[in-house]
Amino acid sequence: MAIHNKVISVIGAQGGSVVRSLIQNPQFEVRCITRNKSSPQAKELALLGASVVQADTTNTAVLEQALSGSWGLFMNVLTEETTLDVGTQQGIGMLASAAAAGVKHVVYSSAPHSERLTSGTCLAKHLDVKARIECWGRANPSFETFTPVMISWYMDNFCNPDFGMFFGGFPFKKDEDGVLTCRMPLSGGDETLPWLHVENDFGDIVHGIFLNPQRWNQRVIQCTGDLLSWEGIVSAFTKGTGQKARFQPYMLVSDMPTHGWEGIRELFVYSQLRDGEYFGNAPNEVSTAQYLKTAAFKAKGGKGRESLTTVKEFFEQKEVLRVVLENQW
Repeated sequence: MAIHNKVISVIGAQGGSVVRSLIQNPQFEVRCITRNKSSPQAKELALLGASVVQADTTNTAVLEQALSGSWGLFMNVLTEETTLDVGTQQGIGMLASAAAAGVKHVVYSSAPHSERLTSGTCLAKHLDVKARIECWGRANPSFETFTPVMISWYMDNFCNPDFGMFFGGFPFKKDEDGVLTCRMPLSGGDETLPWLHVENDFGDIVHGIFLNPQRWNQRVIQCTGDLLSWEGIVSAFTKGTGQKARFQPYMLVSDMPTHGWEGIRELFVYSQLRDGEYFGNAPNEVSTAQYLKTAAFKAKGGKGRESLTTVKEFFEQKEVLRVVLENQW
């Protein structure tokens, strides 16, 4: 008899990766909850075998009905375009709907509590919305297990021209010297950052948690596939693509252009105050994510790859080079 593991997701890099992994395990049935079941992403996941339910996730009664019969829930909320209070209440409302629907096992895409971890020195709103929602979920006795997962910097964003502006144009726009120059503030500590190939690896990490939710109950999971500095990023890019690149840091966080999103500066202020330790529960590490990736690999019958993607391997993919070349200007 199949365990009914129902998935709620913001259809995109996180939710889509989770669905694509879980759908390969016959132990689970996957239900995607989306605002628009006619979207290309929703249709793609339906073709893979997931059931797709359209629901307004801000309507607690509607969401409770959509979650009815669910054994487990993966939940991600978008926090960049909301206020601290509104975003927190919306996320808590979603978890309240899950509790009312009888969901027992929750894997929640969270973030470090910047205000708490820096004793009030820094408040990165887009992080703290998620962290405040996490606090409510952890304390809810209706859930048998509640596991916060914290995602790293997306390797995938190096294939998204919209994100190039945050990296100083890298890897799409050359500077006045004709060089692809990555520009970001320093991160603190030894300057290594956590990275993840979200499309390939995030879903398997979440999958691994659902295989044994009691094992990971209340434990923050660092979703990290590689640890690398910005210098290491441009070096891996050059080796993988053959294109010349360099890193030039902003010496002050305030020197970094925000392009309308102040949260990017707040992220670096937080990181520097923590000496580069991003997640808040322990130094950045890869071993836990690899353990979960391996568990999912076995549960899928050996489909896909067992090891996490490194930054070097990411840039060596022909598809990455194709996207970069097609969008360079």
